Amino acid sequence: MRYAQWSLEILLMVSIILIALGLSGVSAQQESTSSAISAAQSKLLQCYDAAKAAESSGANISQLTLRLNSAGLLLSQAELAYSDSDFASAQSLSSKSQSELTSFLSDAHSLQASAAQSRMFDFLRNVVASVVGVILAIVVSVVVWIRLKKKYGTSEEQKSESDAV
Repeated sequence: MRYAQWSLEILLMVSIILIALGLSGVSAQQESTSSAISAAQSKLLQCYDAAKAAESSGANISQLTLRLNSAGLLLSQAELAYSDSDFASAQSLSSKSQSELTSFLSDAHSLQASAAQSRMFDFLRNVVASVVGVILAIVVSVVVWIRLKKKYGTSEEQKSESDAV
């Protein structure tokens, strides 16, 4: 009887140790997955801000929006898997979400720079066209005035002609 009680106690202690080790493994995986999802959320928000800045500078961000939507969908699926305690799938989906946004920031910044350059070119073109238009209007006005002056003469010449008659 003493032997049965002693082996039952050992079996109980081994079971408790194994359960504790198993729970700590699940807890570590849960913590790792949680940090991966948080990193993916942070990256998604950072990319959203970059896309918003590119759009406000006049860039066409339709391709960036598609990539953001795809990464957001993967992140949403990762969060759903995490809530279902499917930590392996959640980890995989959050990694896919981040990889979807790998070169996103550089793409957004290059679109923003090209939009700014295009805006500067348009501004310079408008300034040059306006200056040329003003100069052309002045030159045409002077030419017309000179021709009218030659044709009709000045008022002094008309007075001297009328006095002579």
